Amino acid sequence: MRKAKNYHEFMEYAVDNFVDKTVMLILEKLDLLRKDPLKYSREKLGRDKYGNPMFSIEVTGDIRILYSVDPKNCIVFIWEIGSHKKVYGHDP
Repeated sequence: MRKAKNYHEFMEYAVDNFVDKTVMLILEKLDLLRKDPLKYSREKLGRDKYGNPMFSIEVTGDIRILYSVDPKNCIVFIWEIGSHKKVYGHDP
């Protein structure tokens, strides 16, 4: 995923890469992460480049959101949104 600096850039990326139904599901999951990023996580996946714990949340059977949480500053970083293979680095 290219770096999106704001909501508008993220929405451009999402609309260009996913069907409308999936975009709506992604937005629903992002809203859940905004409310409680640890409650819906599927698994702990190590740490990001800042040392924060990384997690994933399932959007659909194949689509995941890879994110990390900075609990000290109350920030959720979204690292990747895409297929299981793409998010976990198995897609060439």
